Amino acid sequence: MPRLSRTQLGNSLRFAVARALPSEADAIWAKVAPTFARYPTDQRTPAPGDLKGGYSRLDQSIQQAQIDAMYDLGQAVAQELTGSNARRNTLLGSCASDGQTANDRACLETFIRGWGSRVLRHPLPAAEVTAFADIAGSTPVDRAAVADVITALLNSPWFLYRVEHGTGASQPVSPLSAFELASRLSYQFWQAPPDDELWAAAVNGSLLTEAGFAAQLDRMLQGPQLRSSLDEFVSEWLRLEELPSLVALQNDPVYQAFVGEEMPTDAARTAMFEDVQLSAWQTIVSGGSVSNFLHDRRSYTGDPYLASIYGVPVWSGSGPAPVIPSQNRGGLLTRAALLATGTASTRPIHKGYMVRNALLCQQVGAPPPNASDRPPSPTADMTTRQAVTQLTSGGSCGGCHNQIINPPGFVLEGFDALGRERSVERLYDPRGHVTNTPPVDTLAEVRVYDAERRAVSNAAELTQMIDDSQLFESCIALQYFRFSHARVESTSRDGCLLSEMEKAARSGAPMADMLKTLANHPTFKQRSLQ
Repeated sequence: MPRLSRTQLGNSLRFAVARALPSEADAIWAKVAPTFARYPTDQRTPAPGDLKGGYSRLDQSIQQAQIDAMYDLGQAVAQELTGSNARRNTLLGSCASDGQTANDRACLETFIRGWGSRVLRHPLPAAEVTAFADIAGSTPVDRAAVADVITALLNSPWFLYRVEHGTGASQPVSPLSAFELASRLSYQFWQAPPDDELWAAAVNGSLLTEAGFAAQLDRMLQGPQLRSSLDEFVSEWLRLEELPSLVALQNDPVYQAFVGEEMPTDAARTAMFEDVQLSAWQTIVSGGSVSNFLHDRRSYTGDPYLASIYGVPVWSGSGPAPVIPSQNRGGLLTRAALLATGTASTRPIHKGYMVRNALLCQQVGAPPPNASDRPPSPTADMTTRQAVTQLTSGGSCGGCHNQIINPPGFVLEGFDALGRERSVERLYDPRGHVTNTPPVDTLAEVRVYDAERRAVSNAAELTQMIDDSQLFESCIALQYFRFSHARVESTSRDGCLLSEMEKAARSGAPMADMLKTLANHPTFKQRSLQ
């Protein structure tokens, strides 16, 4: 029984408010937002064997802090929705203001049956309607009584979890009901409760037909609401939030000298995230393939600072995005969000691990307990590559670093720690004075498969090598499975689905087909206790 993620919970609360008082929804949410901000953040959970990464959806723990925060949220929403007699009357309908208290119970039950069913995402049977109505006590039903009912509804397990009993409750594997399937579809792709059209398809049963399901799936994959889910996937998969602040070292002489005349801002950091997310989104909406996403050299930013890094004009957000002119820009690998470090050092070890683990799904062993956690930095007379090689070439670290981690990172040395292309590396003394400008060495022998090694000299060649291996396509399929199912895969249970997703990703078909493959697999429409 999956718990709603923090993002999904927020969207569900906003949906509940909008269903109740649509004309006042924004104002009410503005009042509730500070309470929601106190709801604990989901913790990203790496897959076994991974040192970093993971998805917040995998955090299915329930702590007392979450329980307390959710109760406060339910109360806050309830108090706002019933904050005046006019609001109460809107919720309960005309009979609430007709001067007759005898029908208050009927008004309340109608509200629970309608609003409550949508909020809890299944038609409430009579016994549940009665149980919630009983919370209000005897008539007349005043504002406080209605608030108590709303608080209870918003703290129901049916609201906080995606409850899936299936249609064969005693069976280990059971088909989902129409409403359970609607919720699974909606939260998977839109991170929100079913909208009116999807709900109607569940009510009339068409969602359980092959044609009806296909129609709803296509609609959801083509809707702008998909972007929220895709953004979260891309951000967590590629660990975009690991990019430190670009202004934290603004008073450091070396960083000041490295940056130059214009210091980047936090807005530029945000733009770097969005540039990657928009590349994935534009690939989906344009019908591009997974390979197209890997190679995409368009700039999707309206931020002048980031646009200057790419050497392109700002993008308006509509029409074709400008193509980054440099042929050394190898698509995804050379987006600034994956290159910038918030320091004057490029950190090739970090980038090499990112390529191996995030883009190729290759596990890298943990460092020895006595390994330094401080990344090597260039000095006044030693380049970044020389410093990294000196630190990692010997002892127990040498084999892993020399053969696996360092080479991809060294290839990316053609870009500095802001993502700017470079052919020389400026070295500084502690006061920020340039001491030397040696040429950057980006040549490395990269091994993707054990049996294959290539001499690679720039990011574009590395991107092509990764694409040729098709490991990137396999990796994105695996990562999207983990994100979607909020769990780590099982070879015996999930092998067939993963094989189909991998085939779709490798086929050159639209990237959306990989998402569609997941939803079209029989297991998507089933509840399993196995």
